[in-house]
Amino acid sequence: MDKEKLLHFLLKARTETYVGDKGEIEPALKGSKQLEHSESDWFYRDVYNMGKGLFMGIETVYFQDEPVWSMSYYGDYKKMTENEADEILRDALIENWETARLWKRVEWQKGEFKYTCEPDFGDSLEEAAGQEKIFRGDEQVYNFFYAGGMIK
Repeated sequence: MDKEKLLHFLLKARTETYVGDKGEIEPALKGSKQLEHSESDWFYRDVYNMGKGLFMGIETVYFQDEPVWSMSYYGDYKKMTENEADEILRDALIENWETARLWKRVEWQKGEFKYTCEPDFGDSLEEAAGQEKIFRGDEQVYNFFYAGGMIK
């Protein structure tokens, strides 16, 4: 499998779904949210649950109907509103769409908010893990852990 094509599709799918606020379908699991995007042999699915300022989920990329890459995540936005978290994350991820939530360190600021992405691994889709944070001034108001990588 071509890892460059996988990376390109993954980044585009994230931009088209959560970041672009598109692709929501009726979820297979009651109470969940489900986002999907497809192109040719590629298919992306993000399934997550939200409640009480917390969310957790899993995103998976399929190639020719076989899962090839997946990442699980957990986030806490209790110290900010869901709308604030969504606005900051979408803006930060749009401006850093080629790097965020993978292996490159990102620092980005908008008004009183600062977004950081601190990966634990570098340079490969084989393993991706790290942490995102949002600060309002000096106070951390959002935390997000992610881990995943190649399945095949």
